[in-house]
Amino acid sequence: MPFRFDPLPDMLLRNLGRYSRQEPLQRALLSLQPPVRDLRQGRDTDPYHVSVECLGLDLMLQCMDPTLPDHEQLWGLHALTFHTSMSRPMPWTGGWPKGLDVATATSRDVVAVLAEKNDEAALALPEMACFLVPGFDGQTWAAQCTFGGPAKVLKTMTLVRTGEWVGASWLPPFKPAGTAVPAA
Repeated sequence: MPFRFDPLPDMLLRNLGRYSRQEPLQRALLSLQPPVRDLRQGRDTDPYHVSVECLGLDLMLQCMDPTLPDHEQLWGLHALTFHTSMSRPMPWTGGWPKGLDVATATSRDVVAVLAEKNDEAALALPEMACFLVPGFDGQTWAAQCTFGGPAKVLKTMTLVRTGEWVGASWLPPFKPAGTAVPAA
């Protein structure tokens, strides 16, 4: 796991920049109260927004080819946005990266904690910070953070895929209902 984002959920970060059937992600989100519906939309190839209000999380997904039959469709996860109480009444309910106190974190603090010493912030203003970070399997992600309130503290942290999509080859192939998936 990209160490600087520990303890953000591995399940979310491993899907960022990848395309797959997104079944593990869908099962996890459907188990929430209230469940997240409409995760996999196959109307067209435009990216679309899915809000998980109860977690303080937003997802940006895309159907890779809506002309395929339902059981062959693949979705890519473009971006994850984690909200603080400055942004939403229901902030991100999971842990934040170690060393980051979201109640007081300014743009300078976020860059100091999440950007490596050799990384250069593409943009570091009191209201916004943007920089590139290494992701899984050689991917690069863009981190975009917004800040607000009188003290200009963290409102949102968004991780966005950059570069080419990566196939999630580690997921088992689709098996129609009633057939068994062989044990590994």
